[in-house]
Amino acid sequence: MLFKGFVPDVVTYNCLINGCCKTNRIERASELLDDMVKRGIAPNRITYNSFIRYYSATNEIDKAIEMLRKMQEMNHGVLPCNSSYTPIIHALCETGRVVEARDFLVELAEQGSIPREYTYKLVCDALESAGKIDLLDAEFCTRLEDGIKEFPS
Repeated sequence: MLFKGFVPDVVTYNCLINGCCKTNRIERASELLDDMVKRGIAPNRITYNSFIRYYSATNEIDKAIEMLRKMQEMNHGVLPCNSSYTPIIHALCETGRVVEARDFLVELAEQGSIPREYTYKLVCDALESAGKIDLLDAEFCTRLEDGIKEFPS
């Protein structure tokens, strides 16, 4: 890009990274992230969420979690949001890691976000199927359900 006189910015990198992630070219997406950081361009929520969605969709959940934690640690002024947590929570439920899914749901709520109704119900159903519904206390459930009613997705 630079040899043609074009200087990429965060939007350019995000488009390229997202495209690579959507076409299963994760190695190239990682190279672009490294290049971005070397050039002093701070990744943002969109950058990280592209990787989180890819890793969650390919059942590389631990890598998705690692990317979420990296977003939190790097402190580029971006915090994870619903769009960061939702793919991880769904992937954890789909692979039977229901206690971890519950933990991420709680973490999301503790940060002041209300999960989407579908995500909340997915975790509840997964916990119930695993015989672990008691891991969600009634007060927490009521708070989320009230928030979902107030701010439907």
